[in-house]
Amino acid sequence: MNFRLDINGLRFLAVTMVVLFHFKFEFAYGGFAGVDIFFVISGFLMNEICQKQIGKKSWVIDFYRKRFKRIYPALLMMVIFTFLLALYSETPNGAKEEFRQTLSALTFTSNIYYLLHSGGYFSATSDFNWLLHTWSLSVEWQFYLIFPLILFIGTLFKHYKSHFYLLIILCSVLLCILFGKSHLSANFYLLPTRMWELMIGAYVSASRLKNPYAKQTEIVAVIVLIAFFLFVKESAPWPGGMTLIPVLATGAIIHANLSNSETLFKNSVIQSIGSASYSIYLFHWPVVSFMANNSIEFTTLNATIGIILSFALGYISYKYFERLFSKSYAYLASAATAFAALSFGATATEVNKHWVSPSTIALEKFKTYAASPEGIRQFGNQNRTCFLSTKTNDISFFDKEVCLKTADDKKNILVLGDSHAAELYQSVNEVFADYNVMEAAASGCMPVNGKAGEKRCTDLFNYIYNDFLVNNKVDYILLSANWMVNQDQGLAKKLTEVINKIGKDKVFIVGQTKTFSIDFYKIAQKTPESKIEKLVTKESRASNRWMSEQLAQGGINYIDVFDLNCNQERCDYIDKDNVPMMFDKNHLTKTWADSYVKHIRASVGL
Repeated sequence: MNFRLDINGLRFLAVTMVVLFHFKFEFAYGGFAGVDIFFVISGFLMNEICQKQIGKKSWVIDFYRKRFKRIYPALLMMVIFTFLLALYSETPNGAKEEFRQTLSALTFTSNIYYLLHSGGYFSATSDFNWLLHTWSLSVEWQFYLIFPLILFIGTLFKHYKSHFYLLIILCSVLLCILFGKSHLSANFYLLPTRMWELMIGAYVSASRLKNPYAKQTEIVAVIVLIAFFLFVKESAPWPGGMTLIPVLATGAIIHANLSNSETLFKNSVIQSIGSASYSIYLFHWPVVSFMANNSIEFTTLNATIGIILSFALGYISYKYFERLFSKSYAYLASAATAFAALSFGATATEVNKHWVSPSTIALEKFKTYAASPEGIRQFGNQNRTCFLSTKTNDISFFDKEVCLKTADDKKNILVLGDSHAAELYQSVNEVFADYNVMEAAASGCMPVNGKAGEKRCTDLFNYIYNDFLVNNKVDYILLSANWMVNQDQGLAKKLTEVINKIGKDKVFIVGQTKTFSIDFYKIAQKTPESKIEKLVTKESRASNRWMSEQLAQGGINYIDVFDLNCNQERCDYIDKDNVPMMFDKNHLTKTWADSYVKHIRASVGL
């Protein structure tokens, strides 16, 4: 097969999409589908390569050997580079965790590792996983292992081989649909629910249908991919029905097979980036993860610098490392073994403890606080779902009978709002022990009724205001949210209307809490406590002042907690047991939530 500029152009498009998405450019939210483009390309090329080799002596071993040589040199260099970054940035426990990630990447099992040990690819903590991006390489390698068998079986069908491929595609798609909602992470990470994407590429190779509208096909398919890249948001399970769009568009471009002189991708810059796309993909994520693990905010400037660095590292890798050890993969295996031994020694001896302070090590556990049993209990989601915490949740996940169970022998109090309400739930349940405490909260949702907002938000709060509160006895409501993110959308007016309808004496608004531009436990690790107050965002301070003034005009009960951690002399951010005020940018830890709720109860006189 001659070198095809259109396929190399697809590589350019895929890696550009992925890199912009990972560096948090909002206009590039659909960029996560870049990996799906790579999968289709890989499936096509594997069928092309194997079809020419099948029947030759030792062709399967030769296929594996060539794949290993193609993938492993740059992968090994990236893993070494990343381990050194992690050794500098992480605590001893963090370095040990990175070593386990390293082993999974070098053995092409990282997709399984992250399925078992991460909170999901789209979770808020995903950037902390230094080698998360290698999950796709693991999926591809696992596909390589079984593809010769698929090809062999396909040859038994002779002229119907493409039909056999379609059968595999259909089975994989059905698995993807079945697992789409019930097993989100497994659906994302594992080969059985990803194989259809690779097999569509193989099907394009196996089918020899002519396309009389090749030029028009490429133009339309490129427009579809760019539109997906710019306008589609992650909401439905992925992969799923929406995944068909980039996958089929990619397949259409490959099938169009425009000549190198006709393709839209013939530009030399596009071709240069496409050629280096594998190495760029490998090296961009360690830069992303280094920024996340060192609390470097993803501003436009920082992200741009990160992208430039990623492309530079990728080009160096492409130029000097991708062809390293090309004469013998024995050298490559020896280098990998030596590196594994040295990195194991570095982590086992906890060499980085010599430059990481004990207080930093102690605060490290708050990195994953939200997913810990303590964090889950604090937010009210232990053995139930009263807090809708992800964008894939909708009201069907909300346990109405448990979360909103009223009592006849006690007064009923409802904790209502977004994650800032959920963070108070357990503390309210304990401090207001003589009340029946209920919870209804959804992350990122303003607790007002109406039609504006995501469906999961409007469904939950319209139910609360228009149904539950109308038909049930609720004595008091604690309304809490991250008010600063919505104060320009008529928030005060909407809240006043809702509260007047319920009754001003029944509703207490918990005021805006302090927020930070990076995760607070990271600030606590690196900043003297006396200087932390200067790092409070101006936006949160202005929001508290604005909310207080606006709601006071309507006589609404507003509980100002903004400076609750301060007195005339100082502001405390870490308690005597070394527990930080917050575990991320704006959510209280349980210990601090307790003190806030005690103040709230004293303020309202309940």
